[in-house]
Amino acid sequence: MRANRLDPAEEPVRVSGGLQRTGPLQSGLSQLEWLSYRSGGHGSLPNLSWVVTVPDGLPDDAVSEVVSTLLLRHEALRTTFDADADGRPRQSVHENVVAALPRVEGEASRHLFAEAPFDVASGPPVRFGRTSRGDLIFSIAHIAVDGTGAWIVVSDLTELLAARAQGREARLSATVPQPIDRALHEQEGGRRRVETALGYWTRALGDFPVTVLPVSRGRPGADVVRADLESPAGGLALAVLQRKLAATPASIFTAAVYTALAVQFGRERLGLSLTWSYREFPATREMVAAVFRDMPLIVDLAGQPSFSEVLRRLRKAVLIAGRHMGFDVLEFHESAGRIEAERGGFLPGPEAISCTLDGIEWEAAEPGSDPRTMLADSRVSIERTNGFADVCNLYISAYAEEGRLHIHSRIDASVVGARDSAGLVKLIEAILVHASASGDLTFPGAESLASDPWRPEARWARVDGVWVDLDFLTARLQEHPSVHHADVREEHDRLTARVSTDLEPWELRDFLLSTDNGRNAVLSPHHFVIRRPDGGTVAGSGVDRPMLAPRGAAEQALRDAVAEANDLAGPTMAGTYLTVGGRLHLAPRVLSLLLDSGFEGIAVTDLRRPTSLVALAGRLRRSGNARVLRDAQTTIGGEN
Repeated sequence: MRANRLDPAEEPVRVSGGLQRTGPLQSGLSQLEWLSYRSGGHGSLPNLSWVVTVPDGLPDDAVSEVVSTLLLRHEALRTTFDADADGRPRQSVHENVVAALPRVEGEASRHLFAEAPFDVASGPPVRFGRTSRGDLIFSIAHIAVDGTGAWIVVSDLTELLAARAQGREARLSATVPQPIDRALHEQEGGRRRVETALGYWTRALGDFPVTVLPVSRGRPGADVVRADLESPAGGLALAVLQRKLAATPASIFTAAVYTALAVQFGRERLGLSLTWSYREFPATREMVAAVFRDMPLIVDLAGQPSFSEVLRRLRKAVLIAGRHMGFDVLEFHESAGRIEAERGGFLPGPEAISCTLDGIEWEAAEPGSDPRTMLADSRVSIERTNGFADVCNLYISAYAEEGRLHIHSRIDASVVGARDSAGLVKLIEAILVHASASGDLTFPGAESLASDPWRPEARWARVDGVWVDLDFLTARLQEHPSVHHADVREEHDRLTARVSTDLEPWELRDFLLSTDNGRNAVLSPHHFVIRRPDGGTVAGSGVDRPMLAPRGAAEQALRDAVAEANDLAGPTMAGTYLTVGGRLHLAPRVLSLLLDSGFEGIAVTDLRRPTSLVALAGRLRRSGNARVLRDAQTTIGGEN
């Protein structure tokens, strides 16, 4: 459940003075967060919070002055986020921010202080307070900072406090890069690079694996199975492999994950979203702003490669993809949505890997150390959750505490169970540990370490390298009220759906892609063979769509909103929001116009789907007093 908003009278930070300057929003995570704030009144990601120790004896007024110095140093902390006259994301830097430092005492108060949403359109994205011990606590909205940015705030605060306590000058760089300057560079001098990167990803995404997991029966709102493995053996294995393979711990761990997933789910090509704090050195190294973005990473594991070969292929894939990181995030998602509509695949939830292992001082391995002897000391814990952050199909991460490697996984509980999640983290550990014994590990050797790999049951087909549950697609088609009979089968390495109905192939394809089945992937058949009630037969892929006019008030309202917001002339209702020419930065305007016309029920995430405007209109419902509801910031969707 989302935390309640703080009482505005108690909000400890407010803008003061005049407006210093305005500009566009830099590309990155902040763009997606902006969409969420503009469409639902809150961000889609949790705030980042930290506690910074205040040196003993430092008076309160000195602490307040340190906070003021920090606010003046980083424009991102004095910024509000709204839209310009064209509806594009805009950031406005204010000359000053007044920061009170209220006492935050007790678990409930601390929870509210850390998690209460910000009104980023009219106030700063940060708040400060003092704990019962007198330390500084702060919370920042994710629209303003990524994880690296939050750590910069911590480092600067720590140094400013120490310098003040010791009576010396703070050891900070004279200037820091600011977000508006970065955004102007991207839109002007860096635009050619953005277009090159988008061109690369448009080609790459067309061949991106639809999912790592089996395409199966995901359920809306399903729990997530979390597995956390504390591994002393894994930490030692990373230290050994780092020396033997001359690679970073993050690369070694990621190679182990790809190997484990290939073994566990029988895949030869795997694509994960690699969480990447994209900072160009030195241009954005010290910039407190959300420049974070995810980088799709495809690794080919054909030919049963050894662990060292997987690592080599991974590092090559990272280098190639890393050269094309300068993309515009909103434009990237527009390209992805159009590609998904063309190929008939949809992955609503992310499948991502994140590891924060670089820069960690691992304990030196003693000569002859064998991590295998430490496997018995590993501990794995399992829990089922369904919280705000549980929006994934598959999420794997790693971090270190006191030389012990922690391997963490989150998997959709309606697709695979606790046994699979626990088995996956144990397999990652085993691959690291056994590879460290010799510096390498054969693929059959990795397979032998899997205690219970996932294997298909009846009515599964391997299509485009992924296992597809044929009964799932068959049952889903039969849920359409106009379908009398359906049967999905594999024919010549392609999926064919034989259906008795009076619908067209594109309508069946659209129905499948509009499936709200939780976080699970959807893959439409490549070919539909439709038997009509009169005995006639129609066949096709469903890719070709007609020009359709709206039917009914909901369809008319949606087409009018899409057309007005994007300045389009009569978009076809058979097209998706993105394929008819809709722009993501104008999606909040579409939702606003819909609400003005008395309809609600869809969100920005729906507009990103490879789903026709006809299907989206079917989700709409009549609202009450539309203007009152909007002014009250009633949630009409959002990026959840």
